[in-house]
Amino acid sequence: MKNWLKYFKEPPQIGPLDSANAIGEAGGGCGDYVRIYLKIAQGKVADAAFQASGCPVAIAGAGACAELAAGRSFLEAAQISTRTITERLGDAPESRDSCLNLSALAIARALENYKRSNKLSLEYANSVLVAMSGGVDSSVTAVKLSREAHGVIGVTLRLHNFAPSESTKCCSTADITDAKRIAADADFPHMVVDMIKEFKEEVIDDFCRNYLSGRTPNPCVECNRNIRFTHLIRTAQDLGAAKIATGHYVRIIKKGSEYEVARARDLSKDQSYMFWAATQEVLARYLTPLGELKKDEVRDLAHSLGLHVATKPESQDVCFVPDDDYAGFVSRATGHTFSEGPIYDVDGKTIGTHKGLIRYTVGQRRGLNVSSTDPLYVVGLDVKNNVLIAGGRTDLLETGFSVSQLNIISGKPRTSDSFRSTVMTRYNGELIEATIHPLEGDKAVVDLKKPYGPIAPGQSAVFYDGDIVLGGGIID
Repeated sequence: MKNWLKYFKEPPQIGPLDSANAIGEAGGGCGDYVRIYLKIAQGKVADAAFQASGCPVAIAGAGACAELAAGRSFLEAAQISTRTITERLGDAPESRDSCLNLSALAIARALENYKRSNKLSLEYANSVLVAMSGGVDSSVTAVKLSREAHGVIGVTLRLHNFAPSESTKCCSTADITDAKRIAADADFPHMVVDMIKEFKEEVIDDFCRNYLSGRTPNPCVECNRNIRFTHLIRTAQDLGAAKIATGHYVRIIKKGSEYEVARARDLSKDQSYMFWAATQEVLARYLTPLGELKKDEVRDLAHSLGLHVATKPESQDVCFVPDDDYAGFVSRATGHTFSEGPIYDVDGKTIGTHKGLIRYTVGQRRGLNVSSTDPLYVVGLDVKNNVLIAGGRTDLLETGFSVSQLNIISGKPRTSDSFRSTVMTRYNGELIEATIHPLEGDKAVVDLKKPYGPIAPGQSAVFYDGDIVLGGGIID
């Protein structure tokens, strides 16, 4: 009798399991269904069981999955994949890999459900938790660190449910599948961690509040400082990891007893702008292996490592707005409707009608639909009176602005010391010479050496000394 048929006819670990404290399910379009039961105690799968229906291979795979899980540590269970289930069966038809994948998904969901509801305290020596989006950058980061003899734990954060499986946005089902396949091929554990609640409260709700108040937020910055710099580090601690790593193009440099953030070698991909809110405590635990590489070198490395995502396109724009309709998203999320209103010129004369202030941001030129001999731009949004103010290019220029939520990466107080720097007021924007005057209450005034614009409230202002990020804040 074939081995996989034995697992079908005499399945081990058949359930249900009444003592289970973690359950995961997965179903296929052909009617196959798998449920995995786990009893987890003290970081170990004390017992496991399954229920399954559908084709014989799916049932056999579920039995093999439960058998593999029983008695393993939490992180060893996180290494169970379609490949390891296939290896346990030995002779299952290759055409039925999708059936076996259901068991891999089910046990992954069981572990995710357990992590959502329970505090973990594991030990995993010399380990790095790598945030894996399923893209080429984070995949290369994870496999590169694994090859360098770090104990890698791959983690994909479930942040929202807005991206369809075929989307070019991150967080789609396909991205999770890609990340799990990379981890399985490189032989390190991978799990999905549910942070939907945290992401909604700290990123999506902030995004909506800013747009409702006429500001222009940067949710990628907020995700870094409110998710990766906090919740991801706590997840690493729970899983016993000493460090975290991401696929960002930025350099973290230790200089004496302090850490510095520096621009990436590949300035066309530089993401140092996203790190202005980092603290010394965060940087001491953070690795960014791609900071010294150019994007084409990362693609080449992915090919040489045999990663199936080597040519995968990059995710685009805001991940939780799959259709790029910000106004529609905010309206659905908040219940607000956005009415038309007048467009004034800078002298207060009515020159047109806007389609709802949420559809505009400071510096925008397109979409005004106002006849003018000279180009017109959005120079202000008066939310209280539902008025859009339009003007010429010179009306966008400012000689200074203020910021709040000021962070100085060195951690040294600067409340009495002004300092010179260059400042970037939008991601991959121009660097402008400025003098920064820190104030009490995590605020600062930024005086620009020359008039510059547009400067949009809600965006981040990031201060640089050459390639080094000094800190930054949110533009008021």
